[in-house]
Amino acid sequence: MKFAAHAAKRGRAAAVLNLTSMIDATFLLLSYFIFTTGTGHPESELSAQLRMQSQRMAGTGLLESQVVDVLPDGPRAVFRLGVMNYTNQSALRDALKGLPHDPGLLVRVHAGTVVSDVAAAMQAAGDAGFKQVSYVPAE
Repeated sequence: MKFAAHAAKRGRAAAVLNLTSMIDATFLLLSYFIFTTGTGHPESELSAQLRMQSQRMAGTGLLESQVVDVLPDGPRAVFRLGVMNYTNQSALRDALKGLPHDPGLLVRVHAGTVVSDVAAAMQAAGDAGFKQVSYVPAE
């Protein structure tokens, strides 16, 4: 690039092309995209993986996980464990203490349920001694 030779012939000042700022900006953008790109699996794949895992376990004869359904019922939720319904977190926790903890627990959430009720069910499971508690959306 001979900007200076052409500019001198026309009587203009020499144009200087400084690439340092453009290289700095390109490096900053590149580093931003590298550091902010997630390396984990997208959350949209989570429910499908849980369904596949539960289908694999069902055919192997292993213990199946206990399932707590969280159903909306007016302003509060109802926690259903088998055929029993529980209306508060402490009653659910007491019921979960008597179950085997090895297979884990699935918290199945139905449409219209408040997030705080889902968190209460998961907390009750943790307080009851379950080490593996999974969230599963209802179909």
